[in-house]
Amino acid sequence: MLILTFFGVYLLAGGVFGVGFFVRGYAAIGPAARGASIPVRLLWTPAAVALWPWLAAKWWRARTAVGETNTAAAPSPAQK
Repeated sequence: MLILTFFGVYLLAGGVFGVGFFVRGYAAIGPAARGASIPVRLLWTPAAVALWPWLAAKWWRARTAVGETNTAAAPSPAQK
């Protein structure tokens, strides 16, 4: 029973993650997925639900890297 509960919670968390990843995550983690159509994203979504911890970490690293790049590239008010 404990294993089924864990599996259910894992899939529930994956489903919640999958919705957000379907909307914004695919384009954030890789350049190949940026122009993906909705049917292609729908095909990838079950894998995103199953592999959500790995994809969440990858999405977080990509988001953090973009934030660091944008912060470093922005001119300071003194440079303007």
